Amino acid sequence: MKKSILAVAIFLYSSALIAQNGESRSYLGLKAGVNLSNNKYDPEISGFSTSTKTGFAAGLYYNIGVSKLFSIQPEILYSQMGSKFSQTLTNPGYDGTTSIDYLSMPLLLKLTPGRRFAIFAGPQFDFMIGGKQYAENQPSVYLEDKINGFDLAGTAGAEFWLTRNIGVYGRYIKGFHDITEGTYLPNNEIKNNAWQFGLTLALRAKPKPIVVAPPPPPPPADRDNDGIADPNDKCPDVPGLAKYQGCPIPDSDKDGINDEQDKCPQVPGLAKYQGCPIPDTDKDGINDEEDKCPQVPGLARYQGCPIPDADGDGINDEEDKCPTIAGIPENGGCPAINFKSENIQFVSGSSTLTSGAKTELNKLVKILNQDYPDIKIAIEGHTDNTGKAEKNQVLSEKRAESVKTYLVSKKVAAERLSTSGFGADQPIADNATAAGKAKNRRVTFKVSQ
Repeated sequence: MKKSILAVAIFLYSSALIAQNGESRSYLGLKAGVNLSNNKYDPEISGFSTSTKTGFAAGLYYNIGVSKLFSIQPEILYSQMGSKFSQTLTNPGYDGTTSIDYLSMPLLLKLTPGRRFAIFAGPQFDFMIGGKQYAENQPSVYLEDKINGFDLAGTAGAEFWLTRNIGVYGRYIKGFHDITEGTYLPNNEIKNNAWQFGLTLALRAKPKPIVVAPPPPPPPADRDNDGIADPNDKCPDVPGLAKYQGCPIPDSDKDGINDEQDKCPQVPGLAKYQGCPIPDTDKDGINDEEDKCPQVPGLARYQGCPIPDADGDGINDEEDKCPTIAGIPENGGCPAINFKSENIQFVSGSSTLTSGAKTELNKLVKILNQDYPDIKIAIEGHTDNTGKAEKNQVLSEKRAESVKTYLVSKKVAAERLSTSGFGADQPIADNATAAGKAKNRRVTFKVSQ
């Protein structure tokens, strides 16, 4: 017992020395739990078996904070170890319990990766306080002379904090020594083995309240140093003038030009126009700096100029189908083609040009090749209502192609000519008469560029 007291004194003294280097995270705590121990025999004895015994464990500890992650925790615990046993061969029915009381002093190195969770490991020094073995219908055997009074063990486990001060823990304890040293059972080794589970209570001090530093002293009476005291300054952080009650000269339109220099103080503008917006002389919505025709109203897509009329025929280019060749409004801005398209006739029921039609087309050849070599012609074929609509459609297309073929034969470039047919769908005269039918067997021309 004196050895146990001396060991406790040395243990507490060494813990105090370690604590001198600890941080404010150090705290005292209590713990209590159960030991599930089983001191197995090695080698096992035939007809003799051991099983788990439940014992009590309780004591106190001191957690010494070394860093945010690491701490050292010495503990002093009263711990009951041992096992149940049963003998079935030499002495059937000889069942009982071995119980050893220890003063246990674990020295744990703890790693705390999270606020609520920690893992630990370290040595444990066990000093026997007393022990006995008792069996059914047998006198109790006291073990002080049969069990070694000291055992060195290793332990490892984990703890989880349910609240800041209450947690649960579990650890495994493995003894390194034969606790009988061969005196009790010379041919067998018996070592302490146990699982320990319990509650832990930390006696932590309440966190110190955060002390808010007092506010800095008030700024000088004239913070913006404009010569106007802050109580009289409507703009105490911006230098200003007395006539504006300590504020700068106002800029009503926020254009960066103060009202005293701004000729348009209510409308944002530029300094080079004395605070006024860029002018728009022709009032077309495009300011003069971006308007290439500042004296004439125009459009933005033409940089402020009117829609152009490249060929000068009085029809603007957006509406002129021949914008580079002067024309007439009736022809969409394209030039008038002076020949009689109504003279271009076909033999009835065919796409064969009459001789008169060829004479008239010769006039068109001259116009296209000499007068207007850049224009294009869309040739549209038509028929009267004689026969079926399907045949008339095909016939109208052939008549347009017949005209194109003739013009190409006269050196008119084929890419300048396009054809289409409309059958009898667009008559210009009454199909009830022969004269009307003749007029409807025609080809029309549309000019483009």
